[in-house]
Amino acid sequence: MTTMDRDWLNAYRYNLPFFETIHKELLRSVEESRNPGPEQAFEEARAQAEPGMQLPLSGSVHPAQPSSVDGHAEDLLRRVEERITLLEKVRECSDELASLIGEEPPHMREELTALSGSEYGDLLEDLLRPGRASISVVIPVFNEERCIARCLDSVQGLADEIIVLDTGSTDGTVDIIRGGYPHIRIECAEWQDDFAEIRNRLNDLAAGDWIFQLDADEALIGDGAELKAFLRLFYDCPAEALVVSPKIVNHDGGELTLTRRIYRREDGLRYYGVIHEDLRREMDERGADLRHLMTNFTLSHDGYEPKVIKAKNKHERNIRLEEQMVSREPDNIRWHYFLAREKQEAGYPDHEVVEGIREGLRLRGTRTEPDHFHLRSLLLLAGILDRQPQYNEPLNALAEEINAIYPDCTDGLYYLLLHEYTDGTGNLVTRAESGLNRLKQLEHPYSLLHPRSDHVTRLIGEIFMAAGQYKRAFHLYSLISDERILQDLRERLGGLQEEIAAFLEG
Repeated sequence: MTTMDRDWLNAYRYNLPFFETIHKELLRSVEESRNPGPEQAFEEARAQAEPGMQLPLSGSVHPAQPSSVDGHAEDLLRRVEERITLLEKVRECSDELASLIGEEPPHMREELTALSGSEYGDLLEDLLRPGRASISVVIPVFNEERCIARCLDSVQGLADEIIVLDTGSTDGTVDIIRGGYPHIRIECAEWQDDFAEIRNRLNDLAAGDWIFQLDADEALIGDGAELKAFLRLFYDCPAEALVVSPKIVNHDGGELTLTRRIYRREDGLRYYGVIHEDLRREMDERGADLRHLMTNFTLSHDGYEPKVIKAKNKHERNIRLEEQMVSREPDNIRWHYFLAREKQEAGYPDHEVVEGIREGLRLRGTRTEPDHFHLRSLLLLAGILDRQPQYNEPLNALAEEINAIYPDCTDGLYYLLLHEYTDGTGNLVTRAESGLNRLKQLEHPYSLLHPRSDHVTRLIGEIFMAAGQYKRAFHLYSLISDERILQDLRERLGGLQEEIAAFLEG
């Protein structure tokens, strides 16, 4: 096998369909080795008698050569399962990485068939060889005695080095680190109202192959050894400017997936922005040249609990810094979104928040390419318009825009259906009230279909029921005298009662 062929096959190192295929074959081989039949025993003897021969495939790839003596097949199966577990941690990735990780290579089966038995075994051993890469966890801190121990404890099984950069703590943060974590390196820096400057200084201090930027109010959930294995696996990934994003789960259950916290030191990435700092390679690209692995590794974050925000006066500081970034890059929707969100959380009037979003959308211009913060801006605006209809901006038009640009985002569908539901229900209720008033005003009502026009009363009750006005609905039902209608209502509501009870009981 040529070097070029070997390089091509090495791309399977990150390919989930490849390892799932191998896993099926190994399971079959292990089962056969535990319960060998006459035909398999003959094949094993033939393979041992001709060690260099071209082995036949069972289905699609070479069967692993089982060994009941040294357990090699079981060991191989275990390592393949570990690899599958790591690859399944990727929940989403850049388009450029999708074929590498999640799609079966077009000629995989033919290429594997062409290998001899020994070449096939060597390939698996090579692909499953553990990677080697060191990890620097770097943490900026300022008055973090509330949470610093929790943060540090969470990465003990992950980090090859931990560096803390203190920006002037006046509480017990530094004493906690020195007293309980003597192996951790502590550096100091003067705070300059610039988060990117602190992050970049930590980049310069780190010596590891991977840099993991962690905040003190965050903690890694689970065993860090699995994340270490994942990072070591992907260190030699051919994608340039590769960034790994662990998922961040906030105290309120909200999730962030595109976090850009882990990256290779050799890629020379730098942060930009005095707040909500943006990881970039070429500054003009604004992060568009990064390649992302969004994963199921999880960080918990409680830094925006109301009591923490109040204690650190975060809103006032954040708004001041966000306004700086809006002035610095006025056409970047990212900064407008963060400023609008901060003002909303700080209790600013809705009209001021809406004006900020609209200004950001206007300055963004006519670009139609998908953008994470453009989507967030549209959703922030949609939420306000849903609560405050006095802005006289049709919610359905905004929902259709979200659907058009972000067709896989279900939030656009939600707001579109919400508008139609609210608008349709409101119109129905208005018409039902009008019909009810008309019914009451009739001096001599009559019906050829039902006595006392009970069919009309029922229909108006059904409309109120669909609109959630249950008391009005049941009041109207109580006025019905037609036994056929009442029996039908009892049967339908009885069935509904059973379904409600079953749902409430779980």
